[in-house]
Amino acid sequence: MVITKKLWESNFDLALLSLQTNFVQGLKTGNLPKNIFQEYVAQDYFFLESFARAYGLAVSKAKDKNSIKTLSQLLIGVSEELILHETYEKEWDIDLSNNHIKPATQNYTDFLEEVSNKQSAVEIMFAMTPCMRLYSWIGKALSNNTLNNPYKEWIFTYSDESFDNLAKSLENFVDSSREEYDMNQANYLYKRAMELELDFFNAYSNF
Repeated sequence: MVITKKLWESNFDLALLSLQTNFVQGLKTGNLPKNIFQEYVAQDYFFLESFARAYGLAVSKAKDKNSIKTLSQLLIGVSEELILHETYEKEWDIDLSNNHIKPATQNYTDFLEEVSNKQSAVEIMFAMTPCMRLYSWIGKALSNNTLNNPYKEWIFTYSDESFDNLAKSLENFVDSSREEYDMNQANYLYKRAMELELDFFNAYSNF
């Protein structure tokens, strides 16, 4: 079994907990309060900026041209997500210019920043892969609940095959990497990222 599949399956309990949060279930039913979604999008913008910086650092540490190409394409994918959030800013009346990072967001961005600065390209990817796979999996889990759903654009984005392909590209990078890494460290990075994602969803589940 390839390493990313093994890590996903060993942390699937955390994925299920994320799916079951009030926030994600609110997206599913369309009953998530508007102000909660507005706050989530504003905070997710910080997260995406951190993701973009992490990809940039991973590119600088990549050992071969194919790795540089793959990581650069993934960076473009994050850039497109940032553009989507700027669209949300207009549609949902979100003020990103007056935006302050909150604890659950800060915890994840601090984690990603530390890993990006200190670890190798493949280790950075162990900390980023869970987010991509989790969002794709959640998007598909919600994809039958879009009729008259005010959050259907969010669901479409993450259930789309193009997003799943980005997640697969990231997983393929990890699975085919020739860089050496410690398996215990890989497990830690993957699990910690999943825990921080769950904390992030839980931060917007108090309604």
